Amino acid sequence: MSIIYVCSTAGFSGKTLTLLGLGQFLKRKNISFTYRKPVGNRPVYEDGTIVDDDAYFLNQVFELNVPLSKLSAVMLTQDVVVKAYQKKLEPMLPKVADFIKKAKHNVDVLLLGGYGSIYSGEFMGISGVEIAKSVQAKVCLVVRYEGEWVVDYVLKAMHDFSGLKLGVVFNDLREEHFYNYRDLIRPYLESEGITILGELPHHGKLAAVSVKDLREYLGARLLGHTGEERLVENFLIGGMQVDKAIQYFRRMPNFGVIVGGDRSDIQLAAIETGAVCLILTGGLYPNEIILAKAEENKVAILVVEEDTYTVAKRTERLPAQARIRHPEKLACAFEVTARYLNEEKLKEFWA
Repeated sequence: MSIIYVCSTAGFSGKTLTLLGLGQFLKRKNISFTYRKPVGNRPVYEDGTIVDDDAYFLNQVFELNVPLSKLSAVMLTQDVVVKAYQKKLEPMLPKVADFIKKAKHNVDVLLLGGYGSIYSGEFMGISGVEIAKSVQAKVCLVVRYEGEWVVDYVLKAMHDFSGLKLGVVFNDLREEHFYNYRDLIRPYLESEGITILGELPHHGKLAAVSVKDLREYLGARLLGHTGEERLVENFLIGGMQVDKAIQYFRRMPNFGVIVGGDRSDIQLAAIETGAVCLILTGGLYPNEIILAKAEENKVAILVVEEDTYTVAKRTERLPAQARIRHPEKLACAFEVTARYLNEEKLKEFWA
């Protein structure tokens, strides 16, 4: 049997996306598998149990029916982290390694999900590098492609995982990077003996956030009862003249507009050109005409106290942290990974 440890060079690089693709591939090939997240770092309460949010999600998607208490060996609650800094914890790596060995029985492949980066948890002795080496796992390294400098991260990981089989999945490959990647980066890495398991392109829907997640992230107030499940792929600032704004709005799919609460002209233009939502800044509320038009067109209106610049800066960080929970995003994730993960390389990887 094979143990595949899916980890990344940085947080929010696409581990969950890759795990969804790997699980789908295994199901398609009728290869028995199960999944665990040895170190849970996103604790939530489900059915009276503290469980990692990602682990809970993947357990449901894969229909594994693993008891929630058996999905992780260690849960990084605030109490555990504080004790680790105070050096009051017993060594955790033996517990994690034993947990993994027990989980691998009766399946052909055990998928393990990492957390943060491959170095997260170093101060507790349970970094990704230490976990993978403790069970001699095969390492699937997920790298968000941001330019040629990611080569250094891959080479560093190759050195740190020395002795283990390593494959790389590049995620979020954008069109402006592709030719340089294809002509220089990919050939160089392959010449270094690195197996590239997949090349996942940037996809607007995968980077999108639901209006509900946006409301929670911004601490905004939702006006009305419409549009919370819609996805926002692009954010625009409504600080220009109406005629110019309309030109931008018409070019963008599934957009949200960050605009002062007193700019009813921009608000109306955004609604009429297909906005998904309006984010009204300064704590100002729209007039009745805007509210009626928004309700009619199922455009969500969020009101925040902060100014437009501050809100715009905050939303810049959102796409990189966008999580796959929405049904449309999940369907898109399966479609993208089925197309861009390399099946032949995957077969060789865990053979």
